[in-house]
Amino acid sequence: MKVSSSKKNNILSNEDFTQHPKVLECISDLKSKFGENFERLIVSDTLDEQGHQYVNVVQKGGGILGVALVGYTYILELVGIRFLRLAGTSAGAINTALLVVIGNKEDTKSEKILEYLRGLNFFKFVDGHPFIKWLIRNFITHKQFDQRLKQWFFGIIFILLGLTISNFVFLGLRPFYYWAVIGFRVSYILTAIHLGLITYLIFYFNRLFDSLRTGGHGINPGNYFYKWIARRMEENGVSTVTQLNAKAATLPKLKVRNPGTQNVDTLCGDVTFITSEISSQNKIEFPKMANLFREDPDELHPAHFVRASMSIPIFFESHIIKDIPRKSQKIKDAWLYHFGTDNFIPKKARFVDGGMMSNFPINMFYNPKILEPRLPSFGIDLDDSVANIETDEDVLPSNLASYLGGLFNTIRYYYDKDFLIKNNVFKKGIGKIHLSEFNWLNFFISEDEKLKMFIRGAESARDFLLNFDWAKYQHERTSMQVVLNEKSVPEVSVQTT
Repeated sequence: MKVSSSKKNNILSNEDFTQHPKVLECISDLKSKFGENFERLIVSDTLDEQGHQYVNVVQKGGGILGVALVGYTYILELVGIRFLRLAGTSAGAINTALLVVIGNKEDTKSEKILEYLRGLNFFKFVDGHPFIKWLIRNFITHKQFDQRLKQWFFGIIFILLGLTISNFVFLGLRPFYYWAVIGFRVSYILTAIHLGLITYLIFYFNRLFDSLRTGGHGINPGNYFYKWIARRMEENGVSTVTQLNAKAATLPKLKVRNPGTQNVDTLCGDVTFITSEISSQNKIEFPKMANLFREDPDELHPAHFVRASMSIPIFFESHIIKDIPRKSQKIKDAWLYHFGTDNFIPKKARFVDGGMMSNFPINMFYNPKILEPRLPSFGIDLDDSVANIETDEDVLPSNLASYLGGLFNTIRYYYDKDFLIKNNVFKKGIGKIHLSEFNWLNFFISEDEKLKMFIRGAESARDFLLNFDWAKYQHERTSMQVVLNEKSVPEVSVQTT
């Protein structure tokens, strides 16, 4: 099949994504196993009157790699899967927000999200100083950007060294050769220009670091993104926390496969965006914890929650909510309720990427009171790690940047990994999208790269569904909880949620 694209700005159409031969192949593979209308696919015991099956879903953060999430959810929706409860961090928070605000629970959302993302110039999210844009475009968009910076640094030093040597050579030859006089003048002028540029760079970077310190410790304000996600929300009728919660909670009429042992009474819908508040050093779950910062949460636009969750440290300024009425009894009560203390309530909250504390919060959907689950918790994992399959030797960090990156990732992934180790059955609901060839900070992404990531997400969803066994998941989840209950000897409710 020939893929067409619009002539204007080479923007791909929705059909270029959804009708791509590789995406159609994914759909064909699923129909071969589950039937023309996917009637043999069973992933949940919770359904609506149209036959859609409901699951909980958490989406991992990963910068621009989030485009792949749309390909994944597109396939899930296509086979009749809908989302009861949703959670996400960073890039995962973006797709989560759009899945909530667009249409109703039973509607498909991913094609509308694709419409928002295709043709979107992600580089507009890089809204810092023009020099910062140049730096990101030419360095950070490359996986080995630290090597490129090193090359430029040594290049500047070698040029300065070469000009210094030429100055001495021409100075020594000047009494004997007329051309040496001209050469000395040219070399002297070039040296002065070079030193001037170095001085300017030192001065500029000093101002940049001052800006980082006083302006949220980031090189991009993130204002364009905030306005963009706010517009998308408002286009779909969401501009307050109340409206967001209503969208997330409003359910169609639901039923269960086994009404003799199951019911829908306690099923509920909600949404959670994870972020990290560094003034009080707490993990924040929005919108549930919006009352920590305002007496009336509707004073905050829901776009704050997504912007706070995707505040990549250094790359974006920390997102700030000012003028917290910390003397208010309602605010004090909220801090006491959520954190057990009201001793320190910041006047100004600073939020950074939720991935700092929990980049894959699948634990949001675990309830120890559940004995037999009526629906699974699905997770969509973005994996950009490079596997070393050529050798059995341990892969060691190649430089200081990769070493520090490894330390950072070990810390931020520990909490989520620890939960999955202790609750292994949840791994069976996780699909992994392998994206090692893409740079998660490449905001200068092309339309073709968006298409490749969308396809990769669709293929990963296909592979997951072909191997997911709901009956086995349900059995192992029940067995796990029985064992845990026997160890802790709590009062167990057999009613499921």
